[in-house]
Amino acid sequence: MVVGQCLVDIRLFGINSLKEKRRVMKSLTTRLRRNFGLSVAEVGANESWGRLVLGMAFVSNQGTHAREILERAVSWIENNIDGQVLDFQIDIIT
Repeated sequence: MVVGQCLVDIRLFGINSLKEKRRVMKSLTTRLRRNFGLSVAEVGANESWGRLVLGMAFVSNQGTHAREILERAVSWIENNIDGQVLDFQIDIIT
């Protein structure tokens, strides 16, 4: 069993309250779960309106497959949010 984990740091544009941030975060995590089969949670910057830090995980039998899914998810985030991916880190645990 292989676990791929990814930490994604995102700057959100046009967010003026924590309520708006939660709405964006909930929509994003739901779509990531549905489209990629990921486990997703907000893991940092909880009180910052314009910043979202997501932790994502994927279980597979191959490390290359787990990495590919997580890289595709990060690319999808970059193309589908009103914001900017500042940084991401992918780790594969065997």
